[in-house]
Amino acid sequence: MASLRAPQPAHLRTWLLAILSVTHRLVAATAPQQSSLVLSAEQEIKTHLAPLLSDGAALSFPPDPSWDALTARVSAPRIAPQFFAVVEVATEADVEQTVKFANKYCHPFLAVSGSHGFPTGMGKMKRGIQINLRRLNSIEVYNDGKSATAGGGILQYEATRDLFAEGKMAATGLCACVSVAGPLLGGGHSMLQARHGFSADNLVSARVTLADGTSVTASSEENAELFWGLKGAGHNLGIMTSFDVKVYDADELWAMDVLSFTQDKLEEVLTVFNKLEYEIQNPGLLVAGGAIAWNPELDKEHPVINIQLFSAGTATSIDTYIAALKAIGPAFTLTVPDVPYGEIYTIGGLGIDGPLCRKNVNLLALANSVSRWDPAGMRAGFTEFTKLTRNPTFNASIWLLESYGRRGVQQIPVESAAVPAEERERHILHSPILWWDGADAADRKEVEAWAERYQKAVASPNEEPHFYVNYARGGEAVPLVYGTDGSRLERLRRLKREWDPDNRFGFYNPIR
Repeated sequence: MASLRAPQPAHLRTWLLAILSVTHRLVAATAPQQSSLVLSAEQEIKTHLAPLLSDGAALSFPPDPSWDALTARVSAPRIAPQFFAVVEVATEADVEQTVKFANKYCHPFLAVSGSHGFPTGMGKMKRGIQINLRRLNSIEVYNDGKSATAGGGILQYEATRDLFAEGKMAATGLCACVSVAGPLLGGGHSMLQARHGFSADNLVSARVTLADGTSVTASSEENAELFWGLKGAGHNLGIMTSFDVKVYDADELWAMDVLSFTQDKLEEVLTVFNKLEYEIQNPGLLVAGGAIAWNPELDKEHPVINIQLFSAGTATSIDTYIAALKAIGPAFTLTVPDVPYGEIYTIGGLGIDGPLCRKNVNLLALANSVSRWDPAGMRAGFTEFTKLTRNPTFNASIWLLESYGRRGVQQIPVESAAVPAEERERHILHSPILWWDGADAADRKEVEAWAERYQKAVASPNEEPHFYVNYARGGEAVPLVYGTDGSRLERLRRLKREWDPDNRFGFYNPIR
């Protein structure tokens, strides 16, 4: 008979938790007064957690009328964490009590705000507690007008709307329905990054609930090492219940230019972009976005390349970009001038009613951060994308093309945050977003196989791959997501051991 080896002291807590978890479930499953484990867990919450929550908090269980809305995700059913309860927290103390309860009764938990994350690890959540942060959705500008304090559950459109009402803006992302905190914790590409850096670079301080249910302040002066880790690897370290960020005057009008090209122009468009970005080191506040997608009005046989340019004020190189791109011969052009910053999401098709905010539709995304466009690799990827999306099942999918700007990002010292050097150096992202309906296993298998072919097709011969953590599919090698600098990786792992030794925050691209 094999012998059992006693756990080492460093692993004793994890071992004991595992034993307690098994024992608890055996008792719950065999207790005559309970019909199931789920019922037992529900009674635990109602008996032992509910009395400790604030008056503004709420509990939900299936089949409550609110259940489906609270558990809907942009990536379901492909990525669908399984919850037996939702705790809608209204205060930091609610978060603390929920985490302590989950630890005591051996339940996994996951903090949720925008329900927009899609790493495969999130699908490993089984019979857990959702800590829903959406009631923590306030934002207020401080009297000095230089920073604002926000709740951990606020979404980007809410922050943009409320700040703009005060004549301010912050370095948040482009998708209205995504939370502010979620992208920030992974770095956070931003419309303002050419001037002000990543979202994480604009974090002033944060209140963080830790794996043991206590909360601390993290800033450059208090728990500075935790603060460093939050800015790029924060999903692994705690729940950010509130935070202060820098804000800026929103007094410039923006413009949006759209140019659409047929597939035969792909290499020329990318070559022109490479040339422009090499020659113009500081184009001002100019953001290049867009997507490759099907548009039968322009091309019935192939997807179309849509370039979307946002520019702020008059001190940009937008005219040079437009002239160079128009010389290629676009099939369609559009200019929308004089756009207030508060209307950017709506004008750009990125509002809460846009396709990126749909829920309960399968989603698979593939991240690639590069320093230059590789026309040959992109052509190979285009061929693969065309083959897959000719199938009506996947025809609504898009291939995001993004260049948010690099000057502001690269002026921030790389040692100031856990955001890897690779992400600062590679300001270009291209990411297929594959959507399809239903739970057909054959469809999922087809997409997963395609993803492998696509990543091989677009791999650059000139640089090692790097994957932006917030777009990462899940399962990528840790150095390819959090950076290849060994000393920085060890620093992150040391932080993880210190602040989350039992990996309670282990569902979102874990650093272990």
